[in-house]
Amino acid sequence: MEEKQKLSEITPGLIQLLKAKKYKEACIKKYIHSWKHLETYMIKSGINYYYKDVGEAHIKERFGAVPFCDLKKSAKDKVRHIQVLSDYQEKGIIPGKRLKVPAITFTGKLGVPFNGFIEYSKSLKRNESTIQRYKERINTLYKDLQQSGLYISGITAPYMVQYISRLDSTYPEVTRNNILMTVRVFLRYLCSESLLENNREEYWMSILKPRSVRQPKIPSVYSREEVERLIAAIDSGNPQGKRDYAMVLLAARYGLRVSDIIGLRYCNLDWENNRIVLFQQKTGRKVELPLSEEIGSAIIEYLKFGRPDINEPYVFIMAHAPYGKLTSAGMHRTITDYMRQADIGYGERKHGAHALRHSLATNLLRSNEPMPVISEILGHSSTESTMYYLRVDFNQLKQCALEVPCVSSSFYEHLYE
Repeated sequence: MEEKQKLSEITPGLIQLLKAKKYKEACIKKYIHSWKHLETYMIKSGINYYYKDVGEAHIKERFGAVPFCDLKKSAKDKVRHIQVLSDYQEKGIIPGKRLKVPAITFTGKLGVPFNGFIEYSKSLKRNESTIQRYKERINTLYKDLQQSGLYISGITAPYMVQYISRLDSTYPEVTRNNILMTVRVFLRYLCSESLLENNREEYWMSILKPRSVRQPKIPSVYSREEVERLIAAIDSGNPQGKRDYAMVLLAARYGLRVSDIIGLRYCNLDWENNRIVLFQQKTGRKVELPLSEEIGSAIIEYLKFGRPDINEPYVFIMAHAPYGKLTSAGMHRTITDYMRQADIGYGERKHGAHALRHSLATNLLRSNEPMPVISEILGHSSTESTMYYLRVDFNQLKQCALEVPCVSSSFYEHLYE
């Protein structure tokens, strides 16, 4: 493609290509909306021609220095809209669905302990998304040290207080807390390797103490009747409906996490022994589940009559071009749409696939299923994790309540004296 092009010269051809690749009209409108924001930025900045650096500058101005992993889903989509424009302008193509996060590298003497921490985290079998979050968040500390002309040994209490103050002035509270949470993990690693002037872990944890203590949230749950209405609302008479029906069943009947559903591969389906065998992406723990007739039939129906014929190892893929692996956000939106169709009022309750996992656990508890059985179904390593769901089982909680002791009348006689 030509290097010097005005935005108005690039977008018409890109829109035609999006249509040719079967992008939905509503999706294309979102792309156009993002490009209008870009156009406003270019006019304001006196920029006549578009190229990749212009797009990156616009993203930085619009979303600031917030790490990509901490952007909201809608913001990530807008970043992708600009990336697609840049790729089309440079190469004449549309990239795959996955957002291209700029590579983060730690170089020189300063970068050695940062790279060591990443390798250590990989040795603990942290998944790719966790490793990427670690990189993006500790990169804020790396850049701050770099700009201050310091190495790891230069991390002192006064420096850390100033660093936190700079985070306060740059990021919203949630992002700032997420960064500090990862920096705490990083400093534990530095202490274990004796790389700091003061290697007492509790010393640094007191400095990096979370600003506000939040009470554990009550899990969002739905009754059996609501879950059945959700499943019944799915129209399995079309290809996408066949896919959604099978995925929702896996979440509702087995309590599988989104990451395990969208990451399900053909090799996980043991048809001979009627079971699903997988290693949970979050914990790495092996889980074996019986392949019921209901779920087995739903998967077969999708594979035979709903799944596009493309060479992908994943069972469930995008329903529209460009085909590829599903995203967790996509499955969340799908379940939310079906809840609306089923007229299930969720109010302040969460309404994604994880809510179905919570609902399964809670409904099993209400049916007096033993805790170890529920732990096994959910793939928990111990019953302590499963105890989380006791907080919404009010009947069980009532049994734990202590009787209020009687107070003698003499107690009140001098109460107000």
